[in-house]
Amino acid sequence: MSSKYLSEFDLIEWIRQKPQNFPDSILKSIGDDCAVFDPQSIARIAVTTDSLLENVHFNKHWISAYWLGRKSLVVNLSDLAAMGAKPYACLLNLELPHDLDSYYPHTFLKGFLEETAHWKIPLLGGNLSSNEKVHTSITAWGSFQKNQHPVYRSGGQEHDILILIGDVGFSRLGLEILKKENPNQLCEITDEDSLAKWSGDNFRFRCLKAHLLPFPLIAVGMWLCENNLANSMIDISDGLAADLLHLANESQLEAEIRIDSLSLPEHAIGKISPLEAALNGGEDYSLLLSTSEKQLQQLITTYPSDFPPYQIIGNLSFGKPAVYLTQKEERRAYEPKGFDHFK
Repeated sequence: MSSKYLSEFDLIEWIRQKPQNFPDSILKSIGDDCAVFDPQSIARIAVTTDSLLENVHFNKHWISAYWLGRKSLVVNLSDLAAMGAKPYACLLNLELPHDLDSYYPHTFLKGFLEETAHWKIPLLGGNLSSNEKVHTSITAWGSFQKNQHPVYRSGGQEHDILILIGDVGFSRLGLEILKKENPNQLCEITDEDSLAKWSGDNFRFRCLKAHLLPFPLIAVGMWLCENNLANSMIDISDGLAADLLHLANESQLEAEIRIDSLSLPEHAIGKISPLEAALNGGEDYSLLLSTSEKQLQQLITTYPSDFPPYQIIGNLSFGKPAVYLTQKEERRAYEPKGFDHFK
């Protein structure tokens, strides 16, 4: 059965029947022209939106509908993590070609709703429509308690230390594997064990998983915000160098990365070196933050053992916003080559 025989309203009703845990502040969700919420206990709300478009952000033959559903939410959750926000609620816009089997939207929504349930961020509504390509767009809200303040990119201070939490480079190498091997059968894989088996070795599995199913550092971002341990923060979606430049521009400071302190992938894939993948690869969804020496000492002594390892990779200093690389005492200006939709 193709999706053109699938009623939009049947699909909406299917979504409504799936159990979700709504906060008391949600007054109206799916089924009306608008969702309504009254977040009386919340001091501030963060909101973000992001899209994944077929043949721009993904190839539907390389990622299952189930994992695409999960990743669609993850990329938005990573933005909330970068502000230190707690996931609150979301909207989904899903556009599908007429000739897709009805299995596709149900499988996509299964993955999406499992991800919303895991992070306790209920789906309040959205829009379903047709398109020539698969296109998903999410709007997500995050919340802050009354004694909390969001972590902005603009909060960096002179002499701040740059901390990276999570990996960089593996997602870009995972994409290179997909581009080189064009593995159409991956669209059937929905579990990590099958992906590990297909990958053939642990390194390739780590790269492919980083690209196909990244993990948002929500708990890390919330912890940093709650403990006031980050002056500025950004998630790594366009590439480490490009996103550091965003932070430097907003904070009006010069930024330096010490390459010898940066943990890199163990191998190259094709012509993509580990350093190139780390600096410009993108879609890592790690967190980059700046912190004072005093904050760093508190971070070191209180950092939870179940969080991803952190790396001290550089610093901010007075100067015109720019990114510099230092390696073996050689310092040079660096122009990021991260992802840009309009280049």
